[in-house]
Amino acid sequence: MKDFISSEERGELAKKGSYVGIIGNLMLALLKFSIGILSGSLAIIADGIDTSTDIITSFLTLIAAKISNKPADLSHPYGHERAETITTKILSIIVLFAGYQVLVSAIKNLLSGNKTIENPLWVLLVAAISVIIKYLLYNYKLKIGKKINSSSFIADALNMRNDIFTSLAVFIGILIFYFTGIPWIDSVIAIFVSIIIFKVGIEMFIETSDELMDGSKELGDIYKMIINICDEYSEIQNPHKIRVRKSGFVYFLEFHIEVNPNMIIKEANKLTFKLEKEIKEYNPYIKDIIIHVEPFGNIENEEFGLDKDSINKLFNEK
Repeated sequence: MKDFISSEERGELAKKGSYVGIIGNLMLALLKFSIGILSGSLAIIADGIDTSTDIITSFLTLIAAKISNKPADLSHPYGHERAETITTKILSIIVLFAGYQVLVSAIKNLLSGNKTIENPLWVLLVAAISVIIKYLLYNYKLKIGKKINSSSFIADALNMRNDIFTSLAVFIGILIFYFTGIPWIDSVIAIFVSIIIFKVGIEMFIETSDELMDGSKELGDIYKMIINICDEYSEIQNPHKIRVRKSGFVYFLEFHIEVNPNMIIKEANKLTFKLEKEIKEYNPYIKDIIIHVEPFGNIENEEFGLDKDSINKLFNEK
């Protein structure tokens, strides 16, 4: 069973995490840009551009958390949780744009002539500070993201993790420059940083596209859980036409079951209520369940959804 937290607690944790991210990244960005301008290092400026996008992402995750916690209404009968998915999609585009800007600047700098770096020790120090702070922010945001089951927070945390390698690459590159004096190493590092940024943006874009199309790599456990719980009931046979979709941090379930054709409606309703309660206790982030009851041996041409065999085949192969 997953731990469940209230909407109020979820909102407070999201707000706190976003503000910590904003403050931490703002300090880093200002430091990187200052040292980048003073030293002439394009690599640390590129790292600063990447850090600046993290400030935007923290603002967006804060906004997404507020919207997603709003209750369902007439215009949004399924709720507002998918605001987090949309936010993560926006984040991916911002990250891709930042990667493009860094790449163009680095290539221009490489083609226009080799620039030297003034005071490389300062750049090394800033890069080292960035590695430490980004590591702390990554762990902090990932912990909150998992606790509140937020796709946008987890995506932001994974972006922070990649920033650790970005800053580490800058540190190693400037260290090489310090000992060798190779003038073009700074531009090469900046290009490498842009590739990392692109990779993160593409991964975020693909993942959110899957969720917006009601697919997710995370759903295997929920499909298997439905089958396992249904197997505990002697009154239930052939759970099928099972469909699960993720909407932000919650899930919606639909499936069919077969019962004794002589079972009265009141008994069938009692059975499905008990089944629904047990499933929601197993995973409190399951927001709504629709269970369709059929008689034993019912044969229909049911085009969509999964049954026990297809679930075992699909998710055991991965």
